[in-house]
Amino acid sequence: MVIKMNLKFESLLKKYVTARIDIKNFGNRFNNIIIVENNDSDSEVFHPNWFLDDEGLGTIVESCNGVLDLKIKCIQNGKLKILLRGVDVRDKHKQRFPIYIDYTNFSVNENVIIDSNTLTWHDNSYVFEKYVHDSEILNIHVEWLPFNECSEFNIENSQEQIQSLEFKLAKREEQINSIPRLCDTTLGYSVLEGRLTYRNWTSFAQGFTLMGDFDGHCDDFWFTRYLKNKFPEENFKINIFSVSNAHDNLDYPMYGKKVLYTMEDLNYRYLEMKFRFNKYALDYVDFAMGYDFLDNPKYLRLPYWILTNFSPEVTEEEIEDKVNMWNTIECDKSRDVASISGHDRFGTRTLIDKDINSYIDMIYAGKWKNNTSELWNKYNNNKNLFLKEFKFNMCPENLLDDGYVTEKIFDALNCDCIPLYAGGGNYLEPKVLNPKAILRWTGDRECGFNPDLKKNAYFGHNDVHYPVKWVADDNQNDDVVELFKNLLTDKRTYDEFKDQDKVLSSSTKFIKGIFSDLEKHFERLIYS
Repeated sequence: MVIKMNLKFESLLKKYVTARIDIKNFGNRFNNIIIVENNDSDSEVFHPNWFLDDEGLGTIVESCNGVLDLKIKCIQNGKLKILLRGVDVRDKHKQRFPIYIDYTNFSVNENVIIDSNTLTWHDNSYVFEKYVHDSEILNIHVEWLPFNECSEFNIENSQEQIQSLEFKLAKREEQINSIPRLCDTTLGYSVLEGRLTYRNWTSFAQGFTLMGDFDGHCDDFWFTRYLKNKFPEENFKINIFSVSNAHDNLDYPMYGKKVLYTMEDLNYRYLEMKFRFNKYALDYVDFAMGYDFLDNPKYLRLPYWILTNFSPEVTEEEIEDKVNMWNTIECDKSRDVASISGHDRFGTRTLIDKDINSYIDMIYAGKWKNNTSELWNKYNNNKNLFLKEFKFNMCPENLLDDGYVTEKIFDALNCDCIPLYAGGGNYLEPKVLNPKAILRWTGDRECGFNPDLKKNAYFGHNDVHYPVKWVADDNQNDDVVELFKNLLTDKRTYDEFKDQDKVLSSSTKFIKGIFSDLEKHFERLIYS
C-alpha cells in the first residue's frame, strides 16, 4: 500500500510513516553496496561517517512511500546485513523515543522473509543477514505501515479521521517534548554488550560495595555477574531499576524488560515509589524484588542479606558450606561490644545503645558517635577483621518493619559475634535464624505518627521518608538487657549461649529455594 500524505500534515506525519533501512556489506574497508535501482525517487539515501569503518561503508535509505523496491550491487565478498527499523527520533533530552513501524512484507530476490506484521523501532530492528559475493545483485522489496500493526493511517481516511489522527499525533508530540530525563546518560549504564542496563542506581549504589564502584563500569555488579553466569549466550534486553533518583522513567516505554530491585524499606523511605507506583511498581515492571511479602507472580522476596552472603555464581555445595560456617565459626575474642553505623536517623541504634552503654565502654567505629579510627587505620575499613575481635555487635536495622532484614545481622554471624539486634518486625527469617541465639530489642513508632496519611511524608529529595522514630516504653526490653548483662559478666552463660546453632537446619533448603525461584523469574523474562 502506498501511503498518501496530506501536505497539511506532512511535517507532523513524516517521522511516523518513514521506514529506515540500514544496509551494509561487512568485510574489509573496500566493502560497499551500490543502489542500482530505487522505485522511490523521494527517498533519502545517506552514507554517514559512523557507518564507515575497517569493515566497509554502510548505506541508509529512508522512505515514507510505504513500498520500497531496491536493486543493489554488492562490492567485494562479505556478509550483508539489512536492518528494518524506524527513524531516529529524540526527545528534548536527546534520548531516543520509540516511533514504531509495522513491516508487513520483506523479500530478497523474491524469497519472502517477512509476510506478516513485524513491529520495530530504531532500537529494536529486524535484522536480515546473508553471505554475498563480489558483484552479486539483490532485489529487495519492503512494505510497511506506520504506528503499529493496527495502523490508523491509510488512503481511505476521511477528513474526520485525519483530524482525529492529527489530534493524536499532537498529543504524542506533547509527550515527547514533556517527558522527564531518562537514565541513559547520567544515571544509566549498560553492560553485557548492552543486554543489561542499570537505571536509577547512581547514588543508591555508592554506599554498597557489593554493587561495585559505580563509575559507569558495572561489570562486577551482582546482577551483572548473575546474568552472565546463568545466561551467557542468550539474547535479551533487561533494564534493572532501583529506587534512588527520579522515578518517572519507570512508566516510560523502552526497549527491553523492566526489573526493579531494592534493598531499602519502601514503607518509610523513597516514598515516591509508594505513592506513585504502589511501592514495587508492579503495574509498570515485568519483575520486582525486595524484602516485602507480596502475592504476585511478578515478585520475588530477595532480601539484601542473600546478595551480601552468596556470590551470584554460588553452587548448592557453597550454600551448604556457608550455612555450616555460620554454626561452626570460632574467633578469639578480646573485646566486648562494637557498633559500625553511619547514622541513627530513625532511632533504632539509640533504642539499644541507651540500654547497654552504662554497663560497658562501647566502641563506635562508624560515623555515628565515632570514638575510634582503628577501623580505617588498623583494618583498612575491613569490618569483618575488626568485628572478629568483639563478642557482641550492635547491629539494628534502620527501620523495624516486618520482614525488613538486611545484611546487618549476618555481618555479626560472619564474625562470630552475638548480635544485639532490632529489626524484622514480626518476621525474623524464621526458616534461617535461630531466635534464641540473638539478643533482640523491640520498639514502636513514636506516638502521634500515622503511617497511612500521605501528608506525613516529606518530599524534598530522593531519600524521602516519614518523620518516624522508633522508641521503646520503659521496661519494654528489660529481659533482653538482663540477659546481655549476664552474658557480659558470666563466662559460662556466654559460652553456652555462643555454642548454640545460629542458623536452623532449614536454612539450606530455604536459600536454595530463593536462588531457584530467581532463576525461574529471569528465565520467564528472557525466554518469553
